[in-house]
Amino acid sequence: MGESLEDLTEYAMAQGAEGYDVHEVRLCRCAKCGGHVFGVHGDLEEHAAKRICRGCGAEHFIADSGEYWDDTRSGIMVCECDGDGDEEDFNVMVGYSLYADGDGIRAIAITSRCVACGRLGYWDDWMIRSGEMHLLDLA
Repeated sequence: MGESLEDLTEYAMAQGAEGYDVHEVRLCRCAKCGGHVFGVHGDLEEHAAKRICRGCGAEHFIADSGEYWDDTRSGIMVCECDGDGDEEDFNVMVGYSLYADGDGIRAIAITSRCVACGRLGYWDDWMIRSGEMHLLDLA
């Protein structure tokens, strides 16, 4: 269980990304209102995720997800605490595994903390390989 965002940071670091160590973590914040509580939609097969701000409704793709997004295949992130399959509220953090020279992103992992119960969870991870460092700003 996570009592705070610091717990989520530790969890994200410990989980790794595609089997690699996580070197940086970024808390997802809404670019429009600054909020940090989201609903999360994703396509685990395509490794794509989108977060929807609970404060203002703005939608943001995580990392390079917009390139692979298909609304017809996306599902919602839920927490075991609710049990009814409805979409819950989460704090979301993206962990980044960087290449040894620090010159690119190797892989990312998406982790979360349920706002209702504090349960820490893992959503998905995928390889980036192209190293695109601007993706650090697209958590």
